[in-house]
Amino acid sequence: MKNKIALLAGLAVAAFSNSAFADITIRITGSTAMRSQVDSALITLGYSRDAYIGSSDSGSSRQIYRKGTTGNVTTIKTSWSGSVAGVQAIAQNLTTLTFLPDNASGGGLLSNAATETGAADIAFSDVWQQATIFNSPLLADTFVGVVQFRWVTNEGSPITNITPQQVRVLYESGKLPLSFFTGNSADASKNVYAMGRDPDSGTRVTAFAETGLGTNPTVLQYKATAPSGAMTEIFPYPATTKFGVSLGIGNDGESSGGTLATYMGATSAATPVRTASGVTAGEVAAAQIYTIGYLGTSDATTAVTNGGQIISYNGVNPAAGTALADAIKGGSYHFWSYLHCMHGGLTGDKLTFYNTISNTLKTTASGGIALSDMLVERLSDGGNIVKR
Repeated sequence: MKNKIALLAGLAVAAFSNSAFADITIRITGSTAMRSQVDSALITLGYSRDAYIGSSDSGSSRQIYRKGTTGNVTTIKTSWSGSVAGVQAIAQNLTTLTFLPDNASGGGLLSNAATETGAADIAFSDVWQQATIFNSPLLADTFVGVVQFRWVTNEGSPITNITPQQVRVLYESGKLPLSFFTGNSADASKNVYAMGRDPDSGTRVTAFAETGLGTNPTVLQYKATAPSGAMTEIFPYPATTKFGVSLGIGNDGESSGGTLATYMGATSAATPVRTASGVTAGEVAAAQIYTIGYLGTSDATTAVTNGGQIISYNGVNPAAGTALADAIKGGSYHFWSYLHCMHGGLTGDKLTFYNTISNTLKTTASGGIALSDMLVERLSDGGNIVKR
């Protein structure tokens, strides 16, 4: 009997040891606007960035981080797909997301990295689950910060401000005369085109919900061709299907904020406008073509670096830094959303990590503003801003 008890005790100790010191891999997906904040949080928590593929270390499309010693290593893999796509991935337990493989290493950019597919454990989203079409089953949701967004116009544009009404009319029609924004009748022959993100994007949901178009409206957005930073043509997005839903001509958009930032930084030029099939149409701008789009903070900064311009929203100038943060905290700048950290039922070490990174993001003012500093709040995407 004593031997049996000793054997059972030994097995229990072994089981505990294996559990306590087992390697673990956690996969993260969701909001591209959160790449740099999550990267910073992981570095703060002592993880090393082993490899990445994309435009930069903190702004890449896929990353791999590690922490610990042999036999007790936690590996974090990211695959940034957009907020809505992230909610879908967790709600539907999709196993087709693409991550860097275990052997990815070297601490830097991988130009031709192999990939592996798998399911995500955690998703970051700029929007509530209820604002998406994937609102069941209900996911665990932790608010970890406030995300800021900007309206941007391209290089050479004289546009300095946009209002919610102008947004609605522009994105419903796809284009408007420049005079609609400048008030100058001489600009009536020049066109302004709507550009933006695809339905995967939480930035899109936030932009349209905030301006009164709704969380899932039918819009008309244009795509540019801009080799060497100069637009050579602009045309409506082709019809496609996403999430099993047919999107008509113009209702799609860029899959990446970084790509949209590149187009928003393109120079204005007299160019033909193509039809969706790619055939050159007869419409040609009288002088220059101008564009307007919506971006997260880091992508807006990239657009400015490329030559684009951040414009005021509803009369409030979204200057970077303290001025904008104060405007959001106080309630005068409305183009923002909460950052959500979601999971579908994690337990054990993965739940511990979820709580740890959520708390780290909260205390590091994720997105630039800590929840505790907000003087106002809203109860839904695009909802009224009220005193907290």
